[in-house]
Amino acid sequence: MKRFATLFLLLSPWFILNAQDIESPAQQAASVLQVREGYRLDLIASEPLITDPISARLDRQGRLWVVEMPDYPSGPLNGNHPAGRIKILEDRDADGTFDQATIFADQLLFATGVQPYRDGAIVTLAGRIVFMRDVDDDGTADETTVWFKGFAEQNQQLRANHPMLGPDGLIYIANGLRGGKIEAVDPRFDQKPTPLDLRDRDFCFDPDGTWWGVVAGKSQFGMTIDDFGRRIGCSNRNPAMMTPLTLQAVDRDPWLASRDAIHNVALAAEKSRVFSRANAWTTSNLHSGQFSAACGVLAAGMEDDSGEWLLTCEPTAYLVQRQRMNRSGSVWNSHREESEQEFLSSSDTWFRPVDATVGNGQSVIVVDMARAVIEHPDFMPIELKSRPDQMDGRNLGRIWKITPLNTDESHQRLDRLDQAFQWLSSNSPWQRQVASQLILESKDVDETLLRSIIQSQDSFRGQARAAWILHRRGRLLPEDTDSLAKSPHARLRALAVNLSRELDNGVALAIRSSSDSDPLVLRAAAASLAGMSDHPTQRIDGMVAIALATNDLWTMRTLGAVDPALLKGLAAKLAQVDIKHPELLNRLIQRMSVDDPISAATAIAQKLKNRKLETLEEATTSDLLDCLEAWFVGTKRGRRSPKQILSMLDDADRMTLVTALETTGKAVGNTSAPADWRARAISIANETGHLPKQLTHLLDADSPPPVRIAILPILLRQDPQGTRDYLVNKLMGMSVSLRSATVSACSRSAGDTLWLLTKIEDGSIPKTVVDPTTAKRFRQHSDPEIRALATGLLRSAPDRVAVLQRYAVSATQLGDAKLGKKLFMEHCSACHQIDGQGTNVGPDISDTRTKTAESLLTSILDPNAAIDASYIQYSVLTLDGRVLDGLLIDESSGAVTLQQKGGERITVSRQDIDMMQAPGISLMPEGFEQTMDSSAMSHLLAYLKNWRYLNTSIPGTLQTPQSTP
Repeated sequence: MKRFATLFLLLSPWFILNAQDIESPAQQAASVLQVREGYRLDLIASEPLITDPISARLDRQGRLWVVEMPDYPSGPLNGNHPAGRIKILEDRDADGTFDQATIFADQLLFATGVQPYRDGAIVTLAGRIVFMRDVDDDGTADETTVWFKGFAEQNQQLRANHPMLGPDGLIYIANGLRGGKIEAVDPRFDQKPTPLDLRDRDFCFDPDGTWWGVVAGKSQFGMTIDDFGRRIGCSNRNPAMMTPLTLQAVDRDPWLASRDAIHNVALAAEKSRVFSRANAWTTSNLHSGQFSAACGVLAAGMEDDSGEWLLTCEPTAYLVQRQRMNRSGSVWNSHREESEQEFLSSSDTWFRPVDATVGNGQSVIVVDMARAVIEHPDFMPIELKSRPDQMDGRNLGRIWKITPLNTDESHQRLDRLDQAFQWLSSNSPWQRQVASQLILESKDVDETLLRSIIQSQDSFRGQARAAWILHRRGRLLPEDTDSLAKSPHARLRALAVNLSRELDNGVALAIRSSSDSDPLVLRAAAASLAGMSDHPTQRIDGMVAIALATNDLWTMRTLGAVDPALLKGLAAKLAQVDIKHPELLNRLIQRMSVDDPISAATAIAQKLKNRKLETLEEATTSDLLDCLEAWFVGTKRGRRSPKQILSMLDDADRMTLVTALETTGKAVGNTSAPADWRARAISIANETGHLPKQLTHLLDADSPPPVRIAILPILLRQDPQGTRDYLVNKLMGMSVSLRSATVSACSRSAGDTLWLLTKIEDGSIPKTVVDPTTAKRFRQHSDPEIRALATGLLRSAPDRVAVLQRYAVSATQLGDAKLGKKLFMEHCSACHQIDGQGTNVGPDISDTRTKTAESLLTSILDPNAAIDASYIQYSVLTLDGRVLDGLLIDESSGAVTLQQKGGERITVSRQDIDMMQAPGISLMPEGFEQTMDSSAMSHLLAYLKNWRYLNTSIPGTLQTPQSTP
C-alpha cells in the first residue's frame, strides 16, 4: 500500500496549493510531532537519503553511521540479495541537516547495530559479530572479518544488537533475548573448549583481542553506558533495567540465577504508563497505556537543572518517553515526568521511534523507522502473518534531533588528541564519549594529563573517564584510586573501590570504604570484599561492618554471594550481632546448609541463644521462621535429613533448635499470627516431626486460605479417608486456589489421583476442577488405569462436539467485523472488554496473538471444556434467601466478594452465607448457539480477530493515515 500526499491534496477541493508549497512526507510527519517545552525538534535526515533506519551512532567527526533494515520483517524479497545497509551521513554545508550518504556496507542480512572503531566499524548481523575495515579511508568497507558467531537468528527483533564501547575500552552487546552458543572465529581471541551459552546474559569482549565472555544483563534491543560504566538495557515490557550484581557473584551463590542480577530501574509492565496521541494498538487489552515494545533506551549521563534523565522509545505508541533518574540506595530508579505530554510524541501512526543516541552538544538523536507495521509476524495470529502491509514504508525513514533551547552546538568535530583531553570534562555526553574513544584508540598518550584530570575535580564525569582509560592501559596506580576515594562524589568513591580490586591497595581501600555513609560505596566495598578469599579476617570484618551500617537490598545480596571460603566465618560473625537486614544471615545459612548443615545449625543456635523460644510471641516472629526455613531448605537441597542433622548437634545447640521447632509447631494454630507465617510453619514443623496431631479443623472455612492450602496435603497422608470425605462434601465451596491445591495434592500419588478421577466419574466432583495442564498430565499418566479414566472423562461432552462441528465453517470463513462489533456489544460486553468498550469480568479476549479463530469458537460454544480456574462461577445462598452468582475475586475469613456480569462487585459477610458452591461450570454459559446462527458467529469471530483493523478495507491491515504518504 503506497501513500501519496499529492493524492490527498487533489481529493480536497477546498485545498489548492502550488507544487512548491506541497510539503514532503517527512515535513508532514514533522508537523504532527510534539516535543517537550524548552526543546527544539529538527529533521536531520529522511528518505530518500535513508530508508528503514533502526540504529545510529554519531562519530567524532560528526558523521552519523546509520543501520538500515529494509528486509524487515521477513527477509529479502523474491530471492533477492539482502538489502540491509550501513550508511555514513555527512553534513557538507554545515546547515545542521545531513545531505550526503556514503554506503559503508550493503547486502547485509539483518544488521542490528554499529560501533565505529579505529579504521572501520564493529557490526552485529546474521548471528555474527564482524569487523568491517575501511582500508583506503574512502568511507566504504573493504575487508570484513568475522570475530564471533553463534548468536540466535530466529527472530529479527530478538537478535544480538547495539555494539557499544564502554569507558573501560570493552565492547558490550545486547543479548536480544534469544542468546545463542557463541564461539570465537578470529584467532586473536581466546579459544574456549565449548561454545559460550548466552542465555539470560549479555555479551562483552576486548576489541583488541584475547578476552571475551558474558556479563550480567538481558537487554532486548538497545543498551546505554554512562561515564562510570553503568549499563542500562531494556526489553519490551521493561523500559530500563540495570545489573547491580556481577555474574561472578551469581555463580558463587547456587540460589541465584542470571536474571536475579537485574534491577528494574523504571516501572515495568502493568506499572508503566505511556500516553499515546493516536490509537495505539497493543497485542492485549491489558497492555493498553503501558510499555509493550520498549527499545532504544538512552541514559548516557544527560542532565539538566532538575538532574539526570533517561529516554526510552515506544514505537507501538508513537512516542519517546523521558524519565527522571534518582538514586535509591545503591541503585537507580526512574519515574515518568509528571505531564500528560510525552517528551516526543506524534499523532501519526507511522512514527516508529526505535533507537536513541547522543548527538553533538546537549542534543539527542531519535531514529524513526517510519513503518506501517512494526510488530513481527511471530507475534501475530496465524491469519495475519502474511498480511499485505507488513513492508509498507520500506522506502521511508527519518532521523530527528532534539536540542535544548539556547545551548551551544559549535563543536562538531574532534580531530586532535589534545582537544580530546579537554572534551573528557565536557558537559556534553557525546563529547565525553568520542573523546574517551579517541584516547583509548591512541597509542601514545600523556598519562600525566589523565592524572591531572583526576586531580582537578573540574568534572566528576571526566575524572571517571580518565580513571577508566588509565585502568584500560594498565597504568592506574594505587595513589590514583586513593585520590578518587577522597572525592565528595559518591560515584567516584565507588569507582575507586571497583578499580582498585587488582591493585595493591584493593583490600585496604575496600575496608576503609566499609565505613562510608553512602550505600553505593558500601555496595562497591561489599563486592570487592566478598569476591576473593585472601586476607579472610580483614575481609570478614569489613563485611560485618557493612552489614551493620546499611540495609540496602543489593548490598545485602552482594554480601550473600560471598566467596564460599568465607561463608562459614561470615555467618558465624553475623550470628553474634544484630544486623539491619536479617535476610543476609538467612541467605548465608541457606547456602551453608547445602554442604555443611551442622555449621549452619550452629550459627542458628548462636543467633537464638538469648531468645525466649518457649513463648508464643517469640515463636511467631518472622525472623525466627525465616532462619529455620533457610536451614531446612538448604539441608533438603543437600539431600540431608533435618531430623538426622539435629541428632548430630551438641546438646546445647540441639536443645535450642528443638525448642524453636516445637514452639513453631504449636504456633500454627495461633489465629493471631499472619496466615502466610502459619502456612510456612506448617511445612517446616511437619518435615522435622514437630507438627501437632488433630489439625483437621485447619481445613474449615474460617481458616485463612494459605493455612488450608498448606495443611491439605499433610492431612491427605495422615487421614486419607477422612480428608477425602471432607473434600467430596466441601470441595466445590472452596476458593479457586484451594481447589487447585486439592488437585495438586491428589496428583502427588497414584492412589489419590485414582480416587479423584473415580469421584469425577460418579459425579461427586465436577471434571472442571481439573485444569487443562493437569488433565493432559493425567491422560499421559504412567498408570494405565489412570490414563484410561482420564482419557474418557476429561474431554468435551458429545453434544458440544456436535455443535462445534456444525459451526466449524464460521471459523474458516470469517464474516464482517463491523457487524461482529454490534454482536459483541449485544451479547459479550457485559463480561468482556475490547477496545475500551465493555467490562473486564471474564478473561481478556482481545489478546488474539496466539489464538486462532477455531480456538475462539471452542471457547464460545464449549466454555466448560477447559476453564481457567480464575473464571469458574460461584453461587452464594444467603440466609435471607438471595442467590448471588459471579466470580470469586476476594476471600477472607470474614467475607467473600463476587464480581457479577456488568462488573458490579458484591461483598457478603460469611455470617450471612447459608451455602457457597462452585458448580464447576464457567461463568460463560453453554448454549450460545441458541442466540446466533453460524453466519452471525462468523461476524463475531471476524471482530474478535480483526477489531484493531476495522477502519481498513483489508482485514489485518492498518488504516493509512493522511499525514504521511
